[in-house]
Amino acid sequence: MSGNVIVWPSATEFRSISEEFADMGFPNAIGCIDGTHIRIYAPLDDAVSYLNRKKYYSIQVQAVCDNTKKIRDVFIGYPGSVHDARVFRTSPLGQNLSEKCRDYVLLGDSAYPCLRNLLTPYKDNGNLTNVKKKYNKKLSHCRVFIEHTIGLLTQRFRQLYHLKSRNIDRH
Repeated sequence: MSGNVIVWPSATEFRSISEEFADMGFPNAIGCIDGTHIRIYAPLDDAVSYLNRKKYYSIQVQAVCDNTKKIRDVFIGYPGSVHDARVFRTSPLGQNLSEKCRDYVLLGDSAYPCLRNLLTPYKDNGNLTNVKKKYNKKLSHCRVFIEHTIGLLTQRFRQLYHLKSRNIDRH
């Protein structure tokens, strides 16, 4: 069923989505990407791999949404200790990003690598120019779509706050 609901944008949708993002300062953007954690009980096998940096057990979820908060791609299953950049790099989206995005881009946070098809903020080491600060602010303003989407998803499907399972099938 997810293949009928979670669908990558068509060429026509690329244009309309990118027009909306262009109005917010990011022409050619077609979505936002972020990772989140689903809390789980300590797994029976290899529990330490599921302990995330916030010291609770979790499974990673990587999601992409468009400007209407529609989920366009999802990748689930890495243990909570795995960094967002590695989840992305090994995901089907990460391995086929240029083919999937073509001449368009996704917007991500600083956990992701800055690539031709994935824009991330400038690292703020205290010496950012006004232009770079403005870019970061616009990026943050656009990325709120994925934050809201993940929030809406967990509100709608409350079990995503904490999956009640100890057996994790990693195949």
